[in-house]
Amino acid sequence: MKPGIIVIACIGLIAVAMPRDALAGVWRWGCKGPAGENEIIFTRYNLAVVPPKPSRGTLRHLIFLDDLGKDEPDVSPYVAEDENSGFTPKMEFSRGDDGKDRITLTEKSSKSVSHRSAMVCGRDESTDVYRKVYRYQHNAEPARDVTLQCMEYQLTTRGGRPCINRP
Repeated sequence: MKPGIIVIACIGLIAVAMPRDALAGVWRWGCKGPAGENEIIFTRYNLAVVPPKPSRGTLRHLIFLDDLGKDEPDVSPYVAEDENSGFTPKMEFSRGDDGKDRITLTEKSSKSVSHRSAMVCGRDESTDVYRKVYRYQHNAEPARDVTLQCMEYQLTTRGGRPCINRP
């Protein structure tokens, strides 16, 4: 091979392998609130019914967790049936190999509490907080209403907009 071709191939390989700005968007949501003597926490990926103490953090912190029971041996979370639909009127979570242990949340009402939007390094960021009332159904237990504080967070891709770092 000619040295010129090798140099061009190496430059091309380096250009492809160099890290670039992350362009992926972020979409997270979840809720938390009391359910009798326990607390319901759910995110895009799973749901856990836990004692209210100790605190597991703020809702903003919780929605960024990929696994609610990861660091807690006594918590066995339910897995979301559909993690890509957002706040739909009916959400289902299950656990176990057979999927028979289920929790279903059916939205009865929703009220917007706050909305915040900003531009973050060329990306649109929005945070919406809601108060939602759900009909909570666990297997064959009697259904009950629970009121939860919910949050939806979105950070878009840059869409070709430059990131301007200011001193």
